Amino acid sequence: MRVDLYSEESEYGVIGAMLLQAELIEAVTERLVVGDFYDPVCQELFQLIRACHEQSLPVDVVTLSEQKPMLACGERTLFVAGTIASNTPSTANWETYAKIVKQRSVARKVVAAADQIKQRMEEGLSLDEVLAFGQQAWVELEAEGTTARKEYRFIGEILPAAVDGIDARFNRQVILGHDTGLTDLDGLVPGLCPGHLVVVGGLPGLGKTTLGLGFAERIAVQHQRPALVFSLEMTDVELVNRSIAAAGTVPLKRINEGHSLEDGDWTGITSAVSRLKDAPLIICDDASLTLRGIRRIARSVKREYGLDVVVIDYIGLIEADQKSGSRYQDVTEISRGIKRLAKELAVPIVLLAQLNRGSTSRPGKKPTKSDLRDSGQIEADADIVILVHRDMESEAGQNGVTELIVDKNRHGPVGSCFVQHQGAYHRFVNLAGPREVSQEEVEMGRTFASKFKGRKTA
Repeated sequence: MRVDLYSEESEYGVIGAMLLQAELIEAVTERLVVGDFYDPVCQELFQLIRACHEQSLPVDVVTLSEQKPMLACGERTLFVAGTIASNTPSTANWETYAKIVKQRSVARKVVAAADQIKQRMEEGLSLDEVLAFGQQAWVELEAEGTTARKEYRFIGEILPAAVDGIDARFNRQVILGHDTGLTDLDGLVPGLCPGHLVVVGGLPGLGKTTLGLGFAERIAVQHQRPALVFSLEMTDVELVNRSIAAAGTVPLKRINEGHSLEDGDWTGITSAVSRLKDAPLIICDDASLTLRGIRRIARSVKREYGLDVVVIDYIGLIEADQKSGSRYQDVTEISRGIKRLAKELAVPIVLLAQLNRGSTSRPGKKPTKSDLRDSGQIEADADIVILVHRDMESEAGQNGVTELIVDKNRHGPVGSCFVQHQGAYHRFVNLAGPREVSQEEVEMGRTFASKFKGRKTA
């Protein structure tokens, strides 16, 4: 080991400071772990000091010797600890010593990671696998850091930023989050806000993908802000065909068939292409992605282009980085990782999820957040849960009237609203405009559209 990758003096300085001033033990053990020390003697003494402290035993050279008379190197604990303590110049410099120990520890890990990358290349692994390993190793080193991070703040330190945020939103200098484009839904939820995990659940065929893609399209096309869509189920061309259908009001069936397109459809297609071609809508259709891959790509996109929203279709198709043998446990870890990613990137993540069919046997057939498949952790991690429900046995459902049930809303009320699913164009729009009103509704004094306004509950 090269001398510049460890500092014997700093390691001894940290151990000596802990022996001479027991009040420092808590602070040191918050910053360093056993593996940060290179010298085996320092590793052993650090473990011994920490064990005594955790047992509320006094810590000095004598008590350590009582706990363990001999060290693994064959030297007496009393002699080694006493020598280190007597040679420590000052406890006042413990933070500097600890910082050096941490820096050298990270430097050793960088060298070790580089050696492993070289070894993998020599073993003939593909460049993609080698780069993926290298990026993950770097992410872990970044997370570890080289300096202590302040993990808490007094409210007085936080208030200025909070008040500045309120003032900026009041003056419309910034927005809390992007709107969804669906007026009644925006009346229920605070928008797609940075750091939030928005789970959209539904049974197959009711429009989860349509809703999620619609959120991304609105942010990218209307607001010209970068939106990243991970599609583990459909190809990128299939998604773009949907976007053309929605933006150009051209039936998707005709777009897919091609031969059935009518003359007027080309105007819609041309208009859609014109609107979409410069939109910062980014699509990844790699069906084999793991959470690690999603994290890597999202970080890369944010670094290069900025990022305002991520849509993932859908969690049930994401493979675990390391399979546990239990799909429940795998999905639990994936859900937690996606929530952490939303906070890390400071962007909203819209996560699509399948529902089980428990709701179909209940009266009313309405789903609840507990119907989310694979893991209850999805519900726990979500800031907002939106469930897509359409009763296909009713006339309204057959006409595309869809209920969006906000069954969890960490920052507002729960409730539901109705929107119009235009299946031919694969889009959701506001339920509004002129309608045919039945004689029964006239007599009741309530129009068809009024039945479907947003409903809030406390």
